[in-house]
Order: sequence, then structure tokens, then C-alpha cells
Amino acid sequence: MTTAPAELRARLAADYRPVRALPSPWARALWILPFALVALVAAPVAFTVRPDAANLGWLGVWGLSIAQSVMGLLVVGAALRECIPGRDWSRAAIVLWLSIPAAAVVGVTLLSWEASPVFLHGQWWLVGGLCFAGSAATALPVVALASILASRAYPTRPLIAGSMLGLGAGLMADAGWRIFCHFSEPAHVLSAHLAAVILSTIVGAVTALRFSRLRGEKHPLHEPIHAGDDHRDRSQ
Repeated sequence: MTTAPAELRARLAADYRPVRALPSPWARALWILPFALVALVAAPVAFTVRPDAANLGWLGVWGLSIAQSVMGLLVVGAALRECIPGRDWSRAAIVLWLSIPAAAVVGVTLLSWEASPVFLHGQWWLVGGLCFAGSAATALPVVALASILASRAYPTRPLIAGSMLGLGAGLMADAGWRIFCHFSEPAHVLSAHLAAVILSTIVGAVTALRFSRLRGEKHPLHEPIHAGDDHRDRSQ
């Protein structure tokens, strides 16, 4: 083929329109910052600060949570870079972006437990369900906004990008929820709290994949060009 089919040329011409340059991934990640701040303070403001705050100190309560929230924001920024075609991360980098935050959650949990061991003696399922539902619900607005920002960049690997977005949102939500949670027992935190982060990761992946498919279906070049169109074009 030395010339493009007429139908393809028409679709290309119909798709031409002015575009606005996409800001850098880290600049777009700043749109998430207000949501990250709300996620950080929502639970302690709506309810209360954990009763063992005196044992943990400011650093153990707010310092670790702020650090975890910042890490979540960095993961979202990395995900927004992953969404830009040609700027995707290597496999090794993706493993690090996914594993280091998970290790950080475990580390924060163990540090809190060592400084202030508070057991959950009864109503395990009730308390676990409350922490799981509250943390997951707090993450959803961040997942929604991040998914919209990601869809504008045409991610070529939406499943990976969405997983990173969801992970970052889950980290931010859990950072705020741990300020309220009354229990530092690892069995509780690493089940209910970490499960909410995992759910946020899954929701982010599914949402990004769905957005990508919807955008592809609406694109004017999505429908295939029939081979016969080229023959008709050259015969004219």
C-alpha cells in the first residue's frame, strides 16, 4: 500500500483538532493533594484520635501517617507517568513501586505495635469490618479523580497504571484511618487495613481498564478499515 484508504484518510481528517499540552505527571499529581489531605484528617476529625496517641507521640501518630500519605501521592505520580505512551516504567521499577509501599505499611504497623501494643480482644469481625469499610470508602474519591487524570493520557497498560493509582489511593486512606483506629495489633491491621488497600488497588485497575475500553470504543479510528476500501480508492 502506497496510499492510505479513503475511509482512513477521512477518519484521520475528522480526528484533527487542537489539543492542549499535557502537564507533567508530577504536576497533575498535585490535583490529588487536596483529596490526600482530606483522607488524612477525615477519620480523626469525624471520630477521634486513637487513645494511645500519648504512647506513640506526634511522630508515631501523625509523622508516620504523613509519610505514608506522601508515599501514596508519589505512587499516584508514578502511575500518571505510566499512563503516558512511551514513558512507561520497566518491570523492575513497577515491582518496586508496588512492593515498597506494601512493605512500608507492614513497617509502620510493626513500629506502632512495638511502641504501643494494643490488642483487639473481642468483636474482631465488627471492628475489622468497620476499619475495612471506612478505609476503602475514603480511598474511592481519590481513585475516581486519579482515574480521570489517567484516562486523559491514553495509558497503553491500563491494568498496571490503574493498580498503581489504586494502591496510592489506598495508602492515603489508610494513613488517615490509622490515626483513628484504636488497635495496633498486627493481626488486625494487616488484615482489615491492608485488605482495604488491596481492594483499592483492584478497583483502580478495573476502573482504568474500563475507562480505556470506553475511550477506545468512542475513538473514530476504532472501527477496522475493510480491505475492499483500498481497492475501490485505487480504482477511481
